[in-house]
Amino acid sequence: MIIVDDERLERLGLAKMIHNGIPEIEIIAEAPNGRMAIELARELKPDLIMMDIKMPGIDGVEAVREIKKMDKQIKFIMVSAFNTFEYAKEVMQQGVKEYILKPSKQEDVIAALKRVREEILEERKQYMESLQMKRNLSRALSVIESEWLSTLLMNHIEEMNVDEWSKLLGIEVRAGYMMIFSMQCQDHIQSNDEKRTIYSGVKSLLKTKLDENCIVGPMADNQIPVLVLMGSSHEIKRSNAITIARSVVRTLKERFHHTKWMVGLGQPFETIDGLMNSYHEAILALESKKWGTAHLYEKTNYLTEQISIEKEKHLLESIKLGDHHRALQAFEIYMEANKDKNSHIYEELSILITRMLKEYGIHHEIKQKPIQEEQWIISLRQFVMKAVELVQAWRANHQKGYLQTAKEYIENNYEKNISLEEVADFVELSPFHFTKMFKEKFGVTFIDYLTDVRLEHAKRELIHTNKSLKEICYSVGYNDPNYFSRVFKKKTGLSPTIYRNQTT
Repeated sequence: MIIVDDERLERLGLAKMIHNGIPEIEIIAEAPNGRMAIELARELKPDLIMMDIKMPGIDGVEAVREIKKMDKQIKFIMVSAFNTFEYAKEVMQQGVKEYILKPSKQEDVIAALKRVREEILEERKQYMESLQMKRNLSRALSVIESEWLSTLLMNHIEEMNVDEWSKLLGIEVRAGYMMIFSMQCQDHIQSNDEKRTIYSGVKSLLKTKLDENCIVGPMADNQIPVLVLMGSSHEIKRSNAITIARSVVRTLKERFHHTKWMVGLGQPFETIDGLMNSYHEAILALESKKWGTAHLYEKTNYLTEQISIEKEKHLLESIKLGDHHRALQAFEIYMEANKDKNSHIYEELSILITRMLKEYGIHHEIKQKPIQEEQWIISLRQFVMKAVELVQAWRANHQKGYLQTAKEYIENNYEKNISLEEVADFVELSPFHFTKMFKEKFGVTFIDYLTDVRLEHAKRELIHTNKSLKEICYSVGYNDPNYFSRVFKKKTGLSPTIYRNQTT
């Protein structure tokens, strides 16, 4: 606080009272007049000023008025030798609530200071809680956005109400295009922390470059999908998209010296149903393998506007299910639907299937395309059947082991700030497939399972130890005791305190 009074002895007396009565309050300056008070307030930004009203030059009322213009958060206690209603009314109009008469009694000064101090501390606490809540909400929305895009790219549009999610996230998907950033590490070795740092850097850079008009999906197989949103496809200029992509690639190259980057761009779409077209086009655009550049997928005479996405989806889903019969049938239907572009089907379909297998951690690529059409169709059919076998084997031999490993990782690290992406990366699965598999296997989401694990450990701590609620909160992975209590009560129906009292 700052003490402002034109009488030096009065300032000394107030300082002594405060030091003896409330030593937690630090007096950082004194001023003999209103003008100096204004200067000190601008420079030091105190929490509180104790201000005399009648002073030569700028009086206390005028000084309060000027300081309030600079900083509305500063509190004031006014001191005056005049017990008149007009003086009190004038300072109250400036938002001053404490008014002390001279000569000041120690008990009056201390009581007023304690009231104002409590008010300041409460406001500060509320501000910090609000700030933390905003940060948590921002992080949560970022994760939800990422998962929302992942769901779309996994062809589960029909399983979600796009309009409801769009309202929740404040996202209006009209037109846009897909970008995929692909990273190559020079040493081919990166820790999870390095990947998280790079991912955060890419996300922050894209949000800045694109004025927040984008949704960044999670990194999988060193690739990051990005949905760029526009009001209409007419606003999307090819040159602008390439310029932005190249600018981002250059910045990433400068920021992360040990990495190489390239980006593939799909063609613009008018509605959300066209998003998958743009995504697949972005994948195909990356196949040029020219690092450090941006590639826009070009529609040519072999790729018509009416590409059969439904047939392609059905084929890929059949492979994912490990169903030979359905996959073979879907392959023949797909080939028939795309017979006009046979000369390029081999490369296009093999790219999509190879990428899908990589998401399962399966690395298998098709052989070089045979020259004769009959031979390459046979080769492509064999590749589809081989993909089905690989998925079957993966499901039989690895799925259970991966998920059990994931559960063990959660059990051993529940007290840390672990994320779905971290656990998925630990078991070497893409976040997309890990999310779906975890829910199918255990009947709960990753977050719900992690919460259950943490609360079971919290229950044991409550019953068998004398630790405080705050200690238990931190020991099971929560950073906010209030949030921990709300989650505990929601899951158990009892607050932690009542649970402890009823079970011990």
